[in-house]
Amino acid sequence: MRTVLVSAVTALGLACMPAVAASGVTHQGPQAGQTASAWRLTRVNTLPGDDVLNDLTVLGNGSVWAAGHRVVNGRQRGLVQRFDGGSWTVIPGSPPYELKAVTATSNRDVWVFGPKKAARWNGRAWTTLSLGGFSATDADAAGAKDVWAVAESSASARHWNGSSWKSVRLPARAAAVDAFTAGDVWAAGTTGDRPAIMRWNGRSWALAPTPAIKLPAPDAAAVLNDIAVVSPANVWAVGGVTWEGADDEGDDVTYGRTLVMHWNGRSWDTSIGAANAQPYTEVEPDGQGGVWVVQGSWNPTLWHVTGSAWRGAPLPHKAGTDAVLFSIARRPGTATVWGAGFTVPQGDPDDPSANGAFWRTR
Repeated sequence: MRTVLVSAVTALGLACMPAVAASGVTHQGPQAGQTASAWRLTRVNTLPGDDVLNDLTVLGNGSVWAAGHRVVNGRQRGLVQRFDGGSWTVIPGSPPYELKAVTATSNRDVWVFGPKKAARWNGRAWTTLSLGGFSATDADAAGAKDVWAVAESSASARHWNGSSWKSVRLPARAAAVDAFTAGDVWAAGTTGDRPAIMRWNGRSWALAPTPAIKLPAPDAAAVLNDIAVVSPANVWAVGGVTWEGADDEGDDVTYGRTLVMHWNGRSWDTSIGAANAQPYTEVEPDGQGGVWVVQGSWNPTLWHVTGSAWRGAPLPHKAGTDAVLFSIARRPGTATVWGAGFTVPQGDPDDPSANGAFWRTR
């Protein structure tokens, strides 16, 4: 039997249907016809060869740091770019491997992460340190001597204490981490086929008590892809639920629904989408008490969540191109949010000619 995948266009359209909460009450999710605040495409790279941006972080002074990889003449190496508020710079001497995550506390304290390694930029040069068998997929810093890195396949984290990276046990696998303060760090991921949220209290990690959810099929698995701490009483985690099935013709089909978990300081509201849809991949505070949520990576939808209202719009991109958005990050103390990924010409997928790209709102 052939495998049938739910198309992106159909999935995004169906995503406008409301979600069903764990309690059985309809959750006020995305609604058709509501439009989010405008995002704009601010830069498309023109570097030689192909380049992709996997992650970015934004400092309070407005500096933007992004990390990924580039391929020139068949050779791949890491790519780190910085925006200083006026111009873009490719940081020289980037590590010779794909970079999956970046975090920074200043322009002279920037960490990037690749396969089993972490590299630090001090404003002049790179220093590379081994992480053993650990390949970080997300990282966040509470301070120059307090950096956390997680790997979605691992039930441990790595913690930088100012002099070395230490392994710290987690109660579940973590795909994303958000360091709100030194003594209040959150992570999201999975335990078995269920979503998991973890919290660091300055001494140890513990699972947050979350309500049981009813999965839509016996073999369904729920995954959290990202977490955002607006405040200790306002935490969002997003992801998706997937399972295999068959359509009316007996063909194999991969089904998916969205997943949202929200902490209001007293209890969790957990909602699974009511129809097939791409998962939520990113969530970030908007600087005004709400959050931005990214649905899908390929030509994604950007949802602006304020209170119970969800307003969505497609990611802007130039005519004749497709866009991929991998990461969003807010400038602290503002409502400015940046995004990073890449664009490709529409057409032959075997020769995508990827160009790293940046988006911005506000």
